[in-house]
Amino acid sequence: MGAQFLYPRMQILLTAPVSFSGAGDNTIVAAVASTRIVVDRIFLVVAAATNLTFKDGAATALSGAVPMAANGGLTFDTTGEPWFTTTLGNAFIINSSAGIQVSGQIYYHLTT
Repeated sequence: MGAQFLYPRMQILLTAPVSFSGAGDNTIVAAVASTRIVVDRIFLVVAAATNLTFKDGAATALSGAVPMAANGGLTFDTTGEPWFTTTLGNAFIINSSAGIQVSGQIYYHLTT
């Protein structure tokens, strides 16, 4: 009998920094033709109060508006299920209701 592992091996994730200060849509991972962006982990910190909405391209919200307080943080840790998945050929976007600094990182993989 071969080696057995207690936990299945996780896929190696790509990373993208998050750093923007503009209100409205902010592209975090650019669209790739015929590919879905699957977001596995996120951590963010905001400098002031805002509402963040995670989006599949410019038109489709993947979440409701998430209210954030000044100097607030947000962590979506790896659960084995993706937090967000875009449709084929769409970017992963974070919309901010206010023009404040949003910083952090996302961990994702691409699939067809």
